[in-house]
Amino acid sequence: MPKVGDLAIGTVVRVYPSFAILLFEEGWTGLLHISELSYSYVRSFTNFVKIGSIYNVKVIAIDEETGGIRVSLKQVTANDRKKLFHNQLPPKESIDFSALEERLPGWIEKQNKEGN
Repeated sequence: MPKVGDLAIGTVVRVYPSFAILLFEEGWTGLLHISELSYSYVRSFTNFVKIGSIYNVKVIAIDEETGGIRVSLKQVTANDRKKLFHNQLPPKESIDFSALEERLPGWIEKQNKEGN
């Protein structure tokens, strides 16, 4: 279960006129209200948020009685985005380019033969 202040990456699964429901990999859902989209005026929530969109959000409130979780897009800072990005990168040891390295000479040769 998340805590207030946690950062998470969620996918929009439902959109309503003034809020959306996001699903998170951990299995919990959160509510993103129109007031938490931007510090600027948002004319149409449904033009901004679409089903399937993925957002970096911050948990801003948890209702202890219902377990409802509210998230914010506008409260995610540039530093927060960096943290989320770096947490998503695979370890350098796990990146393997051997297949590309093996195929590259053949691709170059094929392109040279075709005259491109």
